[in-house]
Amino acid sequence: MSRVRVYDPTAPSSIRDGRLAPRPEHLQGTVAGILDNGKANAGMLMAGIVEQLKSRYGVKDVLVRKKPVAGPASQQVVADLKANCDFVLVGSAD
Repeated sequence: MSRVRVYDPTAPSSIRDGRLAPRPEHLQGTVAGILDNGKANAGMLMAGIVEQLKSRYGVKDVLVRKKPVAGPASQQVVADLKANCDFVLVGSAD
């Protein structure tokens, strides 16, 4: 009988004293942001989620911005999303 060794790739978080963002009371009339990391299907996945939020919960509009796949978003992109969106979807997909 052979054995399989399984490694756990998780590590402790380097973020200390992090807080969750405040949640909007409702989504009716809000503007959603999408921060597309350029991975295959990420933008399409988040756009599909926003379409559901529009049809089910009344999200008014969506603002899409892009960032490099392996790097952080520029300060300008972050500032634009913060200034113009009520919430932002960030994620990845392959």
